[in-house]
Amino acid sequence: INQIKRGIELCGLTKSYNRGKIKALQNLDLSMKNNEITVLLGHNGAGKTTLMSILCGLIPPSSGSIFIGDNDLENDFDEIRKSLGVCPQFDVLFNHLTVQEHLWFYCKLKNVDDSKINGHIDKMIKMLDFVDKRHNQAHTLSGGMKRKLSVGIALIGDSKIVLLDEATSGMDVSARRFIWDLLIKEKK
Repeated sequence: INQIKRGIELCGLTKSYNRGKIKALQNLDLSMKNNEITVLLGHNGAGKTTLMSILCGLIPPSSGSIFIGDNDLENDFDEIRKSLGVCPQFDVLFNHLTVQEHLWFYCKLKNVDDSKINGHIDKMIKMLDFVDKRHNQAHTLSGGMKRKLSVGIALIGDSKIVLLDEATSGMDVSARRFIWDLLIKEKK
């Protein structure tokens, strides 16, 4: 998956609940190209978070196919996971881990080579402008800084596919701009 030829392709994706009575997603076809930023917009209950949960492997689709790069989500998820970065709707941080420890932990989850982890951490701390926050525990960070760290966690380890669910919620205007500029820079 090192050189992804296509981004994400959804074919006839459906997710039903309550034995098919409730359809969160119905026959969704969507292509997201490589090296592009795609934004999903919709009202509450439109299925955005359900789609994110399926793409992350948290819940299975009821039917349909998903390809990430040249890999089928159903059969190749272990391979996909190595190149997938996720920033869920709510921060997944551990109060007593530092910024650096979070980045290390998520590098390990992505199977980043041990000899490269410190380089990835140093790069991300600089990119996030967290040089002075490196050793701060998560519970000492403001809400906006926690979101910033969550985005950094999604990007760490040279993620090829990055899924963000309301990544800038709770941030002020300048912090939102910082995150969007960072994402545009990293897309390249």
